[in-house]
Amino acid sequence: MLKNKELKTLLFIEILLFSISLLIGIGFYHFIDSKYKKEFIKNNGYMISAIVNTHPELEEDVIDAILSGKGDFEAGKKILQKYGLDDSGTLNYLEHFHNLEKELIIDIIFFIIGIFLLLSFSYILFLKKQYQKIRKLGEYMNEVMSGNYMLNIKDYEEGDFSTLKNDVYKLTTKLKEGRDQSLNDKKELEQILSDISHQIRTPLTSMYVINDILSKENLDKEVKNDFLDKNRVQLERIEWLVTSLLKMSRLDSGSITLKLEVTSIKKVIEAALEPLKIPIELKNISFSIEGTENIKVLLDPHWTVEVFVNVLKNAYEHTDESGKIKVQIMDNPLYTEVSISDTGCGIKKEELPHIFERFYTGSSSKESIGIGLNMAKKVMEKQNGEIYATSIEEKGTTFFIKFYKNMI
Repeated sequence: MLKNKELKTLLFIEILLFSISLLIGIGFYHFIDSKYKKEFIKNNGYMISAIVNTHPELEEDVIDAILSGKGDFEAGKKILQKYGLDDSGTLNYLEHFHNLEKELIIDIIFFIIGIFLLLSFSYILFLKKQYQKIRKLGEYMNEVMSGNYMLNIKDYEEGDFSTLKNDVYKLTTKLKEGRDQSLNDKKELEQILSDISHQIRTPLTSMYVINDILSKENLDKEVKNDFLDKNRVQLERIEWLVTSLLKMSRLDSGSITLKLEVTSIKKVIEAALEPLKIPIELKNISFSIEGTENIKVLLDPHWTVEVFVNVLKNAYEHTDESGKIKVQIMDNPLYTEVSISDTGCGIKKEELPHIFERFYTGSSSKESIGIGLNMAKKVMEKQNGEIYATSIEEKGTTFFIKFYKNMI
């Protein structure tokens, strides 16, 4: 509570007002006391003058009785009762005390009004200051709603109101980030749709041309079968493209939750190699797996197979006949690393930083449409892993896939 600036201010005001009221009350008490003393002396003066005027010889005795305090209270009380002056209400019949009572009532009324006005004025000033802060915060929110995110209301003072201002500023920052991200996503979506349209248009155009050729009469059977095979290849390419794009969209939307489990890294590589065995054999490419045996890694088996499929496919596509693809597994206390090397054409130095970008196809790409490596990078990032490549033109490329042990 003491960290609340507003409460501290209010507490200070209350203490200050209490102190002022106490001082005024003490002064008011002395003022009343002085009035009563003066009135008491005045009343005694009237009584003494009345007695002395009638009995001058008693002057010294009366003064002595007043100063010494001698006398019998009960005897005096009986005398007052005899004349009906034993009730305090009879003071109203004494002119001087009656006037004093009226003055005191007026003074008390003014005192109460003064304290009330002082308290009211102080609280009004305090509330006015708080409402000014609220109005400024409201104006700030209206500016934010109008799209102006550049205002800064950060407050480094203590208090709940300052905390509220900082929270509102944080919310504004998040709204700005959300708006910027939304604009970026919109631009990216437009670019993706444009790229998808371009990628699908190419095989569709080929299929239209092939269909026109196949529609001709008296077409040689061997030629017809050749064009049908080409049509099938284009259909497979479209199917693979659509499937890959669906996988990419699931990764981008965050709808996929990787299921990590301890798995043999060699079995994952062998599962990824399975659909590529025949194409590799047809090109007479030498394939080997070397390194530490029976290494187990915490990963998502399904999606990690996708990573290795895309990297191995890239190596196969860029390696000429009778080339080599070598997989090496290395393990240390920090990470498990898989390197995949080929003896292909390599990647140009200026193109290497872009190979993991979506739809990027370098000058050496043949059938690639630039999705596989981008997907592999996203999957590895979701597993707190890493993938990167080194390459020398005309000598080959090596991809490094790391699974960090202390980051998963």
